[in-house]
Amino acid sequence: MSRLSMLLGLLAVALALGGCAGTAEREQAAISKRETLDRSARLAFEKAQYSQAVTLYAAVVQAALAEDSPASIIDARFNLALCQTYLGDYDAALTQTEWADAERQRRGLPVDPELQLLAGTIHYRAGRLEMAKSTLSALLQAGEAGPATRARAHFVAGLVAADLAALPALREHIAALREGTAVASRADYLELQASLLGLEGDIDSALRLLDQVADLRRVERDYRGMTRALASAGGIAEQAGRLQAAGNYLYRAGRSAAQRDDPQARDWLRRAINAGARSGDTALVREAEAILPPAEAPR
Repeated sequence: MSRLSMLLGLLAVALALGGCAGTAEREQAAISKRETLDRSARLAFEKAQYSQAVTLYAAVVQAALAEDSPASIIDARFNLALCQTYLGDYDAALTQTEWADAERQRRGLPVDPELQLLAGTIHYRAGRLEMAKSTLSALLQAGEAGPATRARAHFVAGLVAADLAALPALREHIAALREGTAVASRADYLELQASLLGLEGDIDSALRLLDQVADLRRVERDYRGMTRALASAGGIAEQAGRLQAAGNYLYRAGRSAAQRDDPQARDWLRRAINAGARSGDTALVREAEAILPPAEAPR
């Protein structure tokens, strides 16, 4: 499975890690220590055991360094960074992407668009919107990425533009996804379109589209994307003063995210509790507080 498929797991579908390890059994060939560790790490990732996956991928990095194989080193650091991002350890993840790119440069390898996409995504997840914007802009301007990678970069860049309320840029990324329908995700396109509608003040249409996005992501078993759509709907409803709807959306997002120990779950649940308290939805408040540790509940 390609590294792009792995990266889609961060903001889209939760697919198995791949990388340079190979997917077919090698006939009559000895399995190296790195390959054994890589298989264990991918299995941990598939089981959503991200802390264990980080430990194992750190060992894969060391084994790849011992082999002095540039492709193995870069892929191992890519995978480690991806797992660290799932845990919210963004600084450590960015360090791995920087070291992977440094390895690429010193070995004279071509630019790696998927590595750039991962770095831009990490900056976005960490709330470093300007850094995400510049990283993704460089990727898109270079013109070296394949169609699928470019489509994904337009989507993440569109999320950044929405957070910055940069409507012209957001419209450009939406247009790029519309033109690249052969490789672009319909859910990605609708999610950016919903963000634009929300920024333009068409709250009802934005929420309807985000409901569709959440349904599409759920069918695809893209639960991270589903929770992001629900949280976006909660944010739009929150800003529009629709506190009951905001609480419902944010609670559903936080409840789902909490099952994966997603670091964003706490914020969504705290906001759900606040919206529920202000709208008088005591049942929602009690349910959200039962998930969120008491020390972290808003006062």
